[in-house]
Amino acid sequence: MEEIVKKINLRKLALILIFILTLTACGGADKKENLTKEEAKTEKVQETNEESKEEAKEGKLIVEDVLGRTIELDKPLEKVIIQGSGSGGPFMQMMYLDKENFYKKIAAMDDGLRQNRNDLYQRLVEKIPELEDLRRVTNFTDNDFSIEDLLSIDADGIIAPVSYKAQLDTIEDKLDLPVIYVDYHSQDLEKHLKSTEVISKATGLDKNFDKLYNFYKEKREFILDALKDVKNKPNVYLECGQDGEVKYGNAYGNVMMWGKIVNDCGGHNIAGDVLEDKQANPISEEFVLSQDPDIIVLTGSQWVNKPDALRMGYDVTKKEVEEKIKKYNERNGWSSLKAMKDKEVFAIGHNVARDMSDFYSYEALAKAFHPDLFKDLDPDKDMEEFYKEFMPIDYSGCWYTKYE
Repeated sequence: MEEIVKKINLRKLALILIFILTLTACGGADKKENLTKEEAKTEKVQETNEESKEEAKEGKLIVEDVLGRTIELDKPLEKVIIQGSGSGGPFMQMMYLDKENFYKKIAAMDDGLRQNRNDLYQRLVEKIPELEDLRRVTNFTDNDFSIEDLLSIDADGIIAPVSYKAQLDTIEDKLDLPVIYVDYHSQDLEKHLKSTEVISKATGLDKNFDKLYNFYKEKREFILDALKDVKNKPNVYLECGQDGEVKYGNAYGNVMMWGKIVNDCGGHNIAGDVLEDKQANPISEEFVLSQDPDIIVLTGSQWVNKPDALRMGYDVTKKEVEEKIKKYNERNGWSSLKAMKDKEVFAIGHNVARDMSDFYSYEALAKAFHPDLFKDLDPDKDMEEFYKEFMPIDYSGCWYTKYE
């Protein structure tokens, strides 16, 4: 009997010990969990404080341009000197970012927009007369500028394409102004997006930033994704129509403007076989005739003092463009080219490149090169939407057509 009582007492003791150990373990776990939460909270606060310190570093706005250069600004730029206004500079992007107020941020600009996109320039001046009164400076790449003239401008920064860096490097220290570089010429998707982000952050023009960024990214990625497995790439000859049929115009290397666009749209840019990657120059008649391209693309615009140019853009009809294309048959050997005989000749606005509206060129040329793959794509419909959202004027004229 005594033995039985001992066993019962030992069993009770064991249960009590187990219960105590369980409570201790749970309490320890709770304590550890509470400690972990507290540590995490402290760590998060520390991280936030560090981030805040970095962002508020001396009250500076930190901008990293497309070359990876870090520029510290006291605040968004109020007045900027801009370059490349008609050819891959910040002007168009500033307009897309805030079509009502962009011009107020411009202290001075080159005259490239009027010279190379005169139809657009005249419409903008009609809508925004203040543009005509903006101070003009020379194009820096002409190496014909005055330091004194630039110093007299009430500006707090310069935004220019990367191709202007050599000239700006020689005067940057004399100007004592932050210089910010963008790159649209390379037609690289990430550089387009980065450059637009830089312009928006540096100037504070952010009204349409998210919408513009996402619109462009979606359009470009759709084309790239649809073409990723395409093996059959037509041979394409693309020429700038600045001098029309009278004289061979620029063709482009494989990572330069139209050359890159042709390749990205599922074509083979034949000029890239003889030009350097970043080169833009006419190629020989003999080479073009020997290649007998499957497709010819001609670019047009309303250049000032270029009476023989292929005109495209506002106030131009498809009939006018097609009549001009016919004249290219007068070139030596062109009437015998496969593309001319098959009427696989296309014309596209030269200015629908080097900025965030060039999604249109990707859509149009991808459809021209691979019509079955993009039969439901409507570039003009998408461009109308773009104008409605980002442009202060209406969409009109002829920007793309096929020779019929």
